Amino acid sequence: MDHGLKSKAVWRALTTVNAPLPIHIDADTLTDSLLMRSADRRWRPHMRAFFREVGLEIIMDMVVEGTVTFDSLSKAISFWDVDEDCENARWIREMATVPMARADEAHIAVDRFHHKTR
Repeated sequence: MDHGLKSKAVWRALTTVNAPLPIHIDADTLTDSLLMRSADRRWRPHMRAFFREVGLEIIMDMVVEGTVTFDSLSKAISFWDVDEDCENARWIREMATVPMARADEAHIAVDRFHHKTR
């Protein structure tokens, strides 16, 4: 899978995650680890860096782009043993409780956005 090419925010996250670590994680592995499609423990320092260091605006962009959900991030926090008291973890947990609306292109009817004339 090539998740990284679809998400611009994941590339911004990678610069923060990889900066202090000797082994670099790639976009697909980061995404798969956040979505729990990969549970390779060698990426644990990267996952912890993601949740501690990546800016909230980048995490939000990843959710808006559809790369991850707050629910998947919340599950990843538990799996990767991230400090629950860090600001990002608290914010993600809070956001995971809020229902997120999705735009459904099939239901964005012309009726809603165009004036009907009769």
